[in-house]
Amino acid sequence: EGDDLTEEDAPQEPEESQESEEAQEPEEGAISGVVEGPTPEARVSEVSVEAAGSVGGRAQGLPHVVKRRINALKNLQAEYAQIEAQYYKDLYSLERKYAALYQPLFDKRSDIINAIYEPTEDECQWEVGVQKGVCEETESEPEGKPPVNGIPHFWLTAFKNIKILRKLIQENDELILAHLKDVKIKFSGVEEPKSFTIEFVFKSNEYFFNEVLTKTYHMRSQPDDSDPFFSRGPEIISSSGCKIYWKQGKNVTMKILNLQQCEGHGSVVSTIYEVPSYSFFIYFYPPDSPQGRLLGVAVDYELGCIFRDFLVPKPVLFFTKEAIECYYEDSDEESQESAKRGKEKQDQQPKANSYEAEATQT
Repeated sequence: EGDDLTEEDAPQEPEESQESEEAQEPEEGAISGVVEGPTPEARVSEVSVEAAGSVGGRAQGLPHVVKRRINALKNLQAEYAQIEAQYYKDLYSLERKYAALYQPLFDKRSDIINAIYEPTEDECQWEVGVQKGVCEETESEPEGKPPVNGIPHFWLTAFKNIKILRKLIQENDELILAHLKDVKIKFSGVEEPKSFTIEFVFKSNEYFFNEVLTKTYHMRSQPDDSDPFFSRGPEIISSSGCKIYWKQGKNVTMKILNLQQCEGHGSVVSTIYEVPSYSFFIYFYPPDSPQGRLLGVAVDYELGCIFRDFLVPKPVLFFTKEAIECYYEDSDEESQESAKRGKEKQDQQPKANSYEAEATQT
C-alpha cells in the first residue's frame, strides 16, 4: 500500500541525488575520480600552452609560415596518437593475460566466502602488516549456536565501506545484497570493441529471478574526430545494464505514492503514482530511464571503474577497511576532474522534472 501524502509532501529525490552524487568530496571509505582508463598513464591532463603573440592561449596573429609549421606539428601529434593507441591495445592484451592468471585466485576466494572450501590452518595464518581492527578482533564461538558458514555479507560489507556505494545502498537493498555470492569482471576480446562487463552473481532469492546481473562499459580506445590526439587515453563512452526480472511486489527501484487532493464540497481525491525510488539496483537501468536518471552518468562511470580497478581485485581490503587509506591519499584532485567531466556528459542527458512525470511500469 502506498503512503498517504499531499502534493507538497511528494519527495524530490531525483534532483537531490543527482547533485549530491556528482561532486562529492572524498572521505573515509570512498573512492572517487577514477573515470578514465585503467592506468595512471591513461589519465593525461590537458595542457594549455601560451604561445608568444597569442590571445587567450591560442596561436592567433602568428605569421602564416608559423601556422603551417604548427599544422605540421599537429600531424606529428596525430601520428603519435596512433602509436599511443597501439600501446594501449598491447597493454589491454597484457591486462587480459593477467586477468586469466588472477582468475584461479578469485575462484578460490569465492569458494571460501560461500563455504564451498574451508581454508587450511596454514592458509589462515597471516602476520605480515596486520592492522588493529577486524583482523585482531577474535572471539570464541558461543556455545549452543550453529557455526558460521563462509563469510556472511562479505560483498555487502565491502560495498558499504566505500562512500559512493554506501550512499547508494538503501535498507531494502541490503536484504537483496545479502544474497550476493560473487562479483566478476569479464574483458572483451582483443580484436573486439574495447569493453568490460561486471557480473553480479546471486543466490536464489525472493526478489528477482535473475541469477546474474550484468553491467557493461564500452570504451573509446583510439583517436577519433572528438579527440584526434587521444589526449585522455582510453575512456568510458557508454554503458548498458540488464533487465531485472523482479518478482511480484519486490521491485525496490519503484515505489507507490498516494497523493491526495482536496476538491469542492470537502471531497478528497486520491491518485496513485508509481515512481522511481533511489536504490543500488538503479545501477542496472539505462541512463535515459527514470531510474537511470536518478544515478547520473558521472556516478555510473565512476562506479564502473571502482568495481574494475579496486573492488573486484581486492575486496577483502575493503571488507577490513585496510584499503581506505592507501587508495585515497591522492584522490582529491582526480575527484574534482572526474566530477567535471562526468557533469559535462550528464548535462547532455534528458533529466526528470518531477516524480509524477517519471511514473513508469515496473
